[in-house]
Amino acid sequence: MLSIIISSVASIISGMVLFLLQHYIKQRHSEDNKTKEENNKKDILILKSLNALGKLAVSNSNVLKNAEQEGDAKTALNDYTKVSNEMMDFLIENSSKEK
Repeated sequence: MLSIIISSVASIISGMVLFLLQHYIKQRHSEDNKTKEENNKKDILILKSLNALGKLAVSNSNVLKNAEQEGDAKTALNDYTKVSNEMMDFLIENSSKEK
């Protein structure tokens, strides 16, 4: 009789430990997915920023070389401003989540 009670209590305790462990693993997995999504978005914004800076540099060199391509410079500057604003919004959003 005592052995049945002890084995039942041991089964209940091991079941609770396994349940809590599974809950912890699921929670950790969801946090990892959020982190991966944020890192992917950050990487995309960095690539966009580099692309916009490249366009801006090329258009600036073209304007310096031929003083007539002002349209390209305006487009490149608009692209840079747009990406810069996206990056700033992303950084502000992430910094507010961390607090």
